[in-house]
Amino acid sequence: MSGVRWLQSGKGGMMYLNRREFVKRTTLGAAAALTGLTGVSWAAAARKRPNVLFIAIDDLNDWVGCLGGHPQAKTPNIDKLARKGTVFEQAYCAAPLCNPSRTSLLTGLRPSTSGIYCNNGWFREHPKWGDWVTMPQYFHQQGYAAWQGGKVFHHPAGRMSDPASWDQQYSANSGTPAPPPERRFLHGMKGKFKTGWFNVGLDWAALDVGDEGTGDWKTADLAGQFLQQNHEGPFFLACGIFRPHLPWYAPRKYFDLHPLDQIILPPYKEDDLDDVPAMGRRLARPEEAAIIKASGQWKNGVQGYLACGSFADACVGHVLDALENSAYGENTIVVLWGDHGFNLGQKDHWEKYALWEETSRTPLIIHAPGVSPADARCKHPVSLVDIYPTLIELCGLPERKDLDGRSLAPLVAEAGRAWPHPAVMTHWQNNHAIRDDQYRYIHYRDGGEELYDHQADPYEWTNLAHKPECAAVKEKLAQWLPRVNAEHFQPEAPENM
Repeated sequence: MSGVRWLQSGKGGMMYLNRREFVKRTTLGAAAALTGLTGVSWAAAARKRPNVLFIAIDDLNDWVGCLGGHPQAKTPNIDKLARKGTVFEQAYCAAPLCNPSRTSLLTGLRPSTSGIYCNNGWFREHPKWGDWVTMPQYFHQQGYAAWQGGKVFHHPAGRMSDPASWDQQYSANSGTPAPPPERRFLHGMKGKFKTGWFNVGLDWAALDVGDEGTGDWKTADLAGQFLQQNHEGPFFLACGIFRPHLPWYAPRKYFDLHPLDQIILPPYKEDDLDDVPAMGRRLARPEEAAIIKASGQWKNGVQGYLACGSFADACVGHVLDALENSAYGENTIVVLWGDHGFNLGQKDHWEKYALWEETSRTPLIIHAPGVSPADARCKHPVSLVDIYPTLIELCGLPERKDLDGRSLAPLVAEAGRAWPHPAVMTHWQNNHAIRDDQYRYIHYRDGGEELYDHQADPYEWTNLAHKPECAAVKEKLAQWLPRVNAEHFQPEAPENM
């Protein structure tokens, strides 16, 4: 019986529900009514709640096969997951920086609400948010076992992994071994450039190690082992993959997948920053791009990023294969997300730390068995801050009304339905971007503005912000700018960061 789900009644009959009603009734708010209809006890209903496999990938932009951000991206495992569930083609981080993005996603609070704008500010030390219930904590309160491995919060271990959120932290692994100095890009640059900013993490090299010799693979393998075990109650299993975060070190075979002489550079406009306001140019930090271009290493850097993306995909595949071969494949919601995007030379920018499309667009795939149709693609802009309320609804837990996000469950079930909400991004205090179906509007705290029409200008090469005919568009989008911009919370970092 295509297009319906069923529930076994206490009297042996079957009740057929359409997908919309099924999603509605599997929320915990309807659980009491559902229990009354079926005669099943609440404890038994709780045992049947879906599990959650929560896969985070660090610094992965839209260079993924199913998103088409780069024609040479090779990510077959992520693409396979995309064919099973709902791909959010226009998913955006709440902040283009690791800690504020992940804090926002896992607390359900925008940076403009929490005041967490940078990598040092830790929400547990904020006088207002120290006792805030995070997503995994909330699932634990509802009877889930919450397990974490790798980088999920800002660190894989220590205070900024938030031990309070987890029943068990099964892996503190991240990253890979460092290659010999002579094989590193940075080694060749030593002493050549005396001035300007350069991120010392911006480095790449192929490693002569197997997958098993990397921290990311060990984390993925331990997640797979968890999935092969017997679990009596529902679980929330988080697995954080560190690559393609800098430095771009990965086993050599992933570099071999992307031969250097065949690398295609991203679209680039020489004078792209000329119409960008002062604060936007400052965030771009073009000194890095100048160094990389002058050293003839642009293709090498792109190769390193693509290689690390393919390596991260292999780690994801290892976990997904374990799920598929476990007892939980038909009752586990899979959420795969990246914490923000990354520029690789576009706008002379080699980083995150900016409010443009490539720094803020990120993968988001949700496969919810029985809810998400296969190979569904949602084209509406959505935010990672929406994941917390989405999983609450998909798993049938009590609604939280104190979160900034809104549930995407309706879009998971019906990707093409109307969605009037744009995505909001924040970088530091009172710098914001608004992305709707057509435009990206950026407003900096010093009054600088950018406006890009993505239908006519997908690479954001022409800033329309000062054109009189675009005033109405700016005014419409500006209505979504956060009205509250919490004070920047950045206490001095303790020694055990």
